[in-house]
Amino acid sequence: MNKLAIIGGNPVRDTKTNPWPKWPVWDKNEEKGLIETLNSGIWSYNGPMEKEFNRMYAEFIGVKYALSAANGTVTLQMALEACGIGLGDEVILPGLTWQATAATVLDVNATPVLVDVCEDTWCIDPEEIRKSITPRAKAIIPVHLYGSFANMDEIMKIAKEYNLFVIEDCAHKHGGEWNGKKAGSIGDIGSFSFQLSKILTAGEGGALTTNTFSLYERLDALRNCGRRPEPPDSSKADKGEGLYFDEGNFLQSGNYRITEFQAAILTEGLKRLPEQNRIREENAIYLNSLLSQIPGIKPMKRDNRETKEVYYNFSFRYDKKEFKDLAVQKFRAALSAELGIEIAASYIPLNKCSLYAPLTKPARHKLSEYYWEIINPSRFNLPVCDRVHYEESACVHHKVLMGPKSDMDLIAEAIRKVYQQAESL
Repeated sequence: MNKLAIIGGNPVRDTKTNPWPKWPVWDKNEEKGLIETLNSGIWSYNGPMEKEFNRMYAEFIGVKYALSAANGTVTLQMALEACGIGLGDEVILPGLTWQATAATVLDVNATPVLVDVCEDTWCIDPEEIRKSITPRAKAIIPVHLYGSFANMDEIMKIAKEYNLFVIEDCAHKHGGEWNGKKAGSIGDIGSFSFQLSKILTAGEGGALTTNTFSLYERLDALRNCGRRPEPPDSSKADKGEGLYFDEGNFLQSGNYRITEFQAAILTEGLKRLPEQNRIREENAIYLNSLLSQIPGIKPMKRDNRETKEVYYNFSFRYDKKEFKDLAVQKFRAALSAELGIEIAASYIPLNKCSLYAPLTKPARHKLSEYYWEIINPSRFNLPVCDRVHYEESACVHHKVLMGPKSDMDLIAEAIRKVYQQAESL
C-alpha cells in the first residue's frame, strides 16, 4: 500500500493536476456590474445597486426588510443596539464561535455569557441557555455553526418564556432553512457576513434582516451615521411602534455603510447561491453516508427540522480510539497532506481564545471593578467546547463540496488511508 503523504508517500489527490474548485466564484456578470458602477459615479450611499441587493436579499431570506452593512461584526453590534441592549444587560451566546459574536456584546457595554454547545451539532445547547438565565438576561445569540443549525424551536420557546430578544448569527448560513424558514427570518434580527470565505461574498460586507419595522428603522439609522436619508414610511410601521426622525432628531452612530461595488458583486453572487447551496448539500449528504462507514468518524447531526442545509465548512467528529490513539492534530495534518487542502480545528473556545481578550483593553472595558470581573472569559467552564476543539473537530472549506461526487469519494478514501496506517504516525 502507498504510504501516507505526510511521511513521503503519494497523496490521494494531486492538486497540481486535479485542483479543488476555486473560491470565490465570479464571471463576466460581476465584471459588467463593477464597470457599470465605476462609470455611474455612484459608488456608495444608498445607490441603486445597494437598494436592489437589499430588495433581493429580503426576498431570498423571506423577510420584510434587509439592510447591507460594512461587515458581519458591525451588524451584530447594530442588532444589539437596535434592541436597546447595554450596560447591566446579559447576552447569552455559545462558547464555540468566532470572537466577534462576543466582542460586539462588549462593544455595547453589555455582558457576554458564554454557554456550552451540543456535542453533535456544536451549536448552543438550549438546556445550558436555561441554566444561564438571570433577571439581567436580555438576549440570546444562537450561532448556526459550519453546517449545523441551532435548535430554533427550543430557543424561540425560551425567548418567549423569558421575554428575550433573539439575534441569529447567520454568518455561516445564507439560505439554510429550519422548518421551511430561512436562517435570519426566525428570530428578531438576523446578522450575516459576506467576508471572503463566506458562501456569499464581496470580500467584506454584511447584512441585517428583520420583520419588525421599528427595528428596521433603528438599524437603518445606526448604519448611516444615525440619520435617515429618506423619511420613514410610517404606513409600514407596526401598530404602536416606529421611531420617527424629525428634522434634527437623530441617533448617535457611525458609518457602517456598504459600497456600490460590493453590492454589485453580491447581487450576482446571490443569483447563483441557491444552485451552489444545492450542490453543496447534495455532496455533503453523499459524503456523510461514506464517512458513517469509517470507524472513528462521526458525521454531524442533521436535525429532521432542517429543510435545507448549507455549509460554510464541512465538518465531522473524530474519535482517536479507533485510529490507534492518533491525536486529532496529527490526524488533521495527515489528512491535509493527502488532500492538498487544510483540514482545520473548530474555533477555539472563547474562554481560551487569544483573539477574545477583553482584559487587554482596560481603557475601553473597565467600566467598574465588577464589570471588569464579569467580562473575564476565563470564568466560564465549557467542557464540550473544549473537547470539540482539542480532541474531535475536523473542518474543511466549503469549496471541496463544489465539485463532482468523485471528489467526495477521494475525501473518504483519504480518511480510510489514514485510518489504515494510523499506527505509522
